[in-house]
Amino acid sequence: MSDLNDPDRVWPTGLTIKESEELHKHLIDGSRVFFVIAAIAHALVYTLTPWLG
Repeated sequence: MSDLNDPDRVWPTGLTIKESEELHKHLIDGSRVFFVIAAIAHALVYTLTPWLG
């Protein structure tokens, strides 16, 4: 944050619209990866534990 009065920066984060869209893209991609790993882990637990299957 070089200048707090920069009109391209959005309060309260201090990011520009382009920066916030890039950050949001990374957040969504990370959430998708986490979901896939969690789904695989849950499927493995369900199939490999005799008391659940």
